This record gives sequence, structure tokens and C-alpha cells, in this order.
Amino acid sequence: MSEGKDVERGRKLLIPPFLSPQQEKKEQKKSERRARVRSAGEVEEGVAKLPPDIYEALDKPAEVEIVAPGGSSHEKKKAFRAVPDEKVPSGEVHVSAEDLRALGVAENTVVTVRKK
Repeated sequence: MSEGKDVERGRKLLIPPFLSPQQEKKEQKKSERRARVRSAGEVEEGVAKLPPDIYEALDKPAEVEIVAPGGSSHEKKKAFRAVPDEKVPSGEVHVSAEDLRALGVAENTVVTVRKK
């Protein structure tokens, strides 16, 4: 039976990407983190005290930019000098009360901390 028939060869199967072998994905560090902003009396103006985990995750920046929510074109941004501090709890950023007023945000607001 199989003497006179040729088997079709050369047809390709389409394999979806999730079934194909995984390529090594380059690990990218996030250049921003979310944290709660708090005012602290011992912090001078223009300085943001960061916990060590956020400071390391942002790759030890000299300056950070704190972005408060407010809609697409109404984001409130301000640049700060970054200072790591062991006393600051993880997930928080400490700035002066005057800087909070300048940003126009209330204490305990979730903000984005970006490497400048």
C-alpha cells in the first residue's frame, strides 16, 4: 500500500510562543517604586530619606523625583536629594512638612519615587 504513495513533507506547524522554548529574559531593574510619603521634623528641605531597600532598588541614586498622583497632565513632581536611612520603615519616604505642602499632597499619600 505504501509503495506508490508519497508522504507529504515540508509542512510546518505553527507553534504559539508560549509553547516554544523560553529565551533568557533580560532582567531589568525598575527605575521607580511606589511608597507612602510622610513628613518628618528632622528632615531638611530638599532631602528625601529613603529606606535601604528602595535606595538599593533604584541603584543608589544621588537624586530622586517624587511624583504625586493628580491625573494625566496634573501630576505633581519635585526633585529631592536621596539619603538612605535605616530608621525609615520599608515602603515609606520621609520628607519635610514644607516639601509636602509644596508638592500639594497630604501625609500618607502613595507616591512614585523615580531615579532622576
